[in-house]
Amino acid sequence: MCFTACRKENPIIDPLEPPSVEKPDHLELLKDSVSYTLDGKQIVQSKIISKGLINGESNRKLDSLIERKEYISKDKDSVMFGRFFRFSGADRNEITISFVKKYHKNQAQPANNFTTLFMPINAFDLFSVGERKFALDFSRNNAQNGVVLQLYVNKQELQTNGYPSLAYHALLQPELQSESKFEIINLHKLKSGRYIIEAKFNASVYRGDGTNIQKIQNGYLRIKLTPESIYF
Repeated sequence: MCFTACRKENPIIDPLEPPSVEKPDHLELLKDSVSYTLDGKQIVQSKIISKGLINGESNRKLDSLIERKEYISKDKDSVMFGRFFRFSGADRNEITISFVKKYHKNQAQPANNFTTLFMPINAFDLFSVGERKFALDFSRNNAQNGVVLQLYVNKQELQTNGYPSLAYHALLQPELQSESKFEIINLHKLKSGRYIIEAKFNASVYRGDGTNIQKIQNGYLRIKLTPESIYF
């Protein structure tokens, strides 16, 4: 009996599948930006020139006025906390968008071991999806939660809050913002661990005494947040 073996000179090798490449999240490529229409002119600002924390006295009240000096009392058990984002454009116009909220001090903690700044325990509480009111008394009574817009546009300073003095300026009436709306429409965690928020808004802006009213329409905001940084 004979056995013969045959050897393949050119063995066929099954092709290997190329390693899968994870596609980058397109949301990571988006830049921070704010756009809005003011009195018929569209303004786009895509550069954050500063951002940071806000800590202030809350529920401020005027106790007395002596020789034009205001003596103020405050709520010792709470803090007005906020975060602000200041945008600038090529035309040097600026807008600062602040998110502010009162927190009892048992809902907050020191920002780090070397500062008296307080931060809420839930870092993303300010940015939960949903509507926000405008805090008209920000920098004055600091009793209202919400959003504050402050603009420098066409050499004018316009805002949604009032002047800080409790003695010499009246509290702005909520009717000024009766047709206004600010809504966070998206809070999304990115693959990098950062977050992106999107918001839409319209508002009345004016001088701090509520005069020279102008309208913001079709407002859109996009910001990426870095949780590891206390300044986001």
